[in-house]
Amino acid sequence: MEHEKVIVELREITKTFPGVKALDGVSFDVREGEVHSLCGENGAGKSTLIKVMTGAHQANSGEYLIDGVPVHIKSTQEAIGLGISCVYQELSIAPQLDVAKNLFIGNLPMKGGLVDHKTLYRRSAEILQELGMDISPKTIAGDLSVGQQQMLEIGRALTRNARLIIMDEPTSSLSEAETETLFRVIRQLTEKNIAVVYISHHLDEVMYLSDRITVIRDGKNIISRNKDDITEEELITNMIGRPLDKQYPEKTGRKQGDVILEVENLTGGKFRNVSFQVRKGEVLGFFGLVGAGRSEIMRAVFGVDKYQSGTVMLDGKKLRGGDPAAAIDAGIGFCTEDRKKEGLALKLAILLNMTLVKLPFLSKIGWIQRKAQRLAADEFMQSISIKAPSVNQLVGNLSGGNQQKVVVAKWLMMHPKVLIVDEPTRGIDVGSKAEIYEIINRLSKEGIGIIVVSSEIEEIMGICDSVVTIYEGNQTAQLEITPELTREEIMACALGKSKGGGAA
Repeated sequence: MEHEKVIVELREITKTFPGVKALDGVSFDVREGEVHSLCGENGAGKSTLIKVMTGAHQANSGEYLIDGVPVHIKSTQEAIGLGISCVYQELSIAPQLDVAKNLFIGNLPMKGGLVDHKTLYRRSAEILQELGMDISPKTIAGDLSVGQQQMLEIGRALTRNARLIIMDEPTSSLSEAETETLFRVIRQLTEKNIAVVYISHHLDEVMYLSDRITVIRDGKNIISRNKDDITEEELITNMIGRPLDKQYPEKTGRKQGDVILEVENLTGGKFRNVSFQVRKGEVLGFFGLVGAGRSEIMRAVFGVDKYQSGTVMLDGKKLRGGDPAAAIDAGIGFCTEDRKKEGLALKLAILLNMTLVKLPFLSKIGWIQRKAQRLAADEFMQSISIKAPSVNQLVGNLSGGNQQKVVVAKWLMMHPKVLIVDEPTRGIDVGSKAEIYEIINRLSKEGIGIIVVSSEIEEIMGICDSVVTIYEGNQTAQLEITPELTREEIMACALGKSKGGGAA
């Protein structure tokens, strides 16, 4: 049988935190040269299991074996020394250093007490070639794309002679071409008997790459099967504990009204002459490759970034550019792409995060009206089903899906006329995605105009009424979402083809 040799095995691992049993007797093993995907909803215990494997956490009970020998790994450095590396979703690149120094950071080749630069750059060039990266080892890492930086993280694991590389949501910020390159590199790694633990909410990737798939739910093992012995539908059912009847809600019941937002010939640093309208109750999608300028357009509409020319009008009134406060007062809400860095204060409670924008309206003579604040937060916590013990829970301790709901609630408290949601389901599990889609659908039925920016064509087609495609800052088409529209037509426009088929 292929992939027979078990290199890492965890037996009956239990890990508790104050008041929480994160892992409850979980067993997991990885064989030489295989891709073993670890699946589960946010909060299922995946991150805790990774941290036990990498020495960041120590289990309360259970066994950890490498090559069949029990070990007690007390630090990530000790795990690296034993051949176990992790490429986390949050990159740890030193942007001011060159590629070579990033590859060998903490492990620089030395000669006579000094860095051996000749060996450093020679070995770095070899690794870059292995990764299919046509760049110089002397390139400054901060000048690379996110996808290239992701590859550097993998290359760093190779410099440490990794036998097992754990990849946590590795494609979350990658373009389609970069994702294909990553898949090729993973196959090359497994051909050299390097094992990969793959974690992703993109189940199509899991089904494509995996040799085996393990699902954990509520800190417990649910199933572990060969990829060929499970369907995607069965995988979802095991992840959420019930069949997922429909991922996308029915669009019936939506009624589009008058034009509420009108953007004409908007031009900024990364986009040119963009024009579109949003009607009351409409869900308008924006689709393009990573770096196409979608998010920059939305930041300009909201006033976070200034634009060079063009107009933004809400309810027929021109908005002042570069002034987000004016946009908020007029009735625009903006759920940013990076909820952790720009949308939330992770070290504050749900209560404060949810009411942050509304605080001036919950205050009298400079004092916050605590009762009104609490009532408002409790109302939205129930109305959009945020799962947490209370509004006093720290936002940083919530799952990705619940964090996203807090961001949405923050803007709903302002009763917006238009709500912009940029990558609303990035890093969110399949069950939480369905809940976010239902919230968007409900808001559209209430007459709110919604703009959804997404890198996923299926998401755009599933929840939007029409889609604007962007290619290198240019608007190439606006397409109505109908049963006849194909993903290939949308992608063609996002790759620079005009609606008629020619170059844009």
